[in-house]
Amino acid sequence: MEREIKNFEQWNEEMAAKYNPDRYHRSRNLVIWGIEFLRTRAIMRFLDVRNGDSVIDLGCGAGNMLERIRVGRLWGVDLSKVLLATAAERLRGRGVGLRYGNVESLPAEVRNQRFDKIFSSEVLEHLERPERMVAEICAIAKPTSRIVISVPNEGVINGIKAFLRATGLIALFPGISKKMDDEWHLWHMDLPLFRKFVSGKLEIIAMRRIPFRFLPIRYVFLLRPMF
Repeated sequence: MEREIKNFEQWNEEMAAKYNPDRYHRSRNLVIWGIEFLRTRAIMRFLDVRNGDSVIDLGCGAGNMLERIRVGRLWGVDLSKVLLATAAERLRGRGVGLRYGNVESLPAEVRNQRFDKIFSSEVLEHLERPERMVAEICAIAKPTSRIVISVPNEGVINGIKAFLRATGLIALFPGISKKMDDEWHLWHMDLPLFRKFVSGKLEIIAMRRIPFRFLPIRYVFLLRPMF
């Protein structure tokens, strides 16, 4: 981790308000929309949720990903009360179990369950100790669970942002930070670092590079527990 956070919960709430992921999911910028479409589609295809599946979104934010799942028994955990309130409104009437908590140490009500499908979308890089979330995933997984995690590829993204600033095209993307790891990202995430966090606990079964193999701005992984 590149810096220490004195009060992680307070800091996370401040970052959630400043960089509300709900705005990103609903972006009208065609480039951002296209990348999100491909990333979300990859996540949903890897999850392959069926009727009767128990599904949990770790770091569910404003419920944007859970909203896309129309079957199964759905749960979500997040550390932002503001984003959870938005999620509750978005998912009202659907019986989704939303819980306040840190994905590095899940609420007992969640940790005592075992889920068929577990996913976490662009969360790992925000955590103080990502390996703890990986351990929590193993704690709530079944041997047959499908686990899906997506993360940014910080080096490529920062390179693209540098190019956009140099050419003046950054004006087409108002509100974005100069670098992905300026504030809310505590880790300079890339493929080797992700492999390090899951090593010995989760096995990578498949991987999608978003939007293209030659330009991996995002990674989406399908994994299974190693037990």
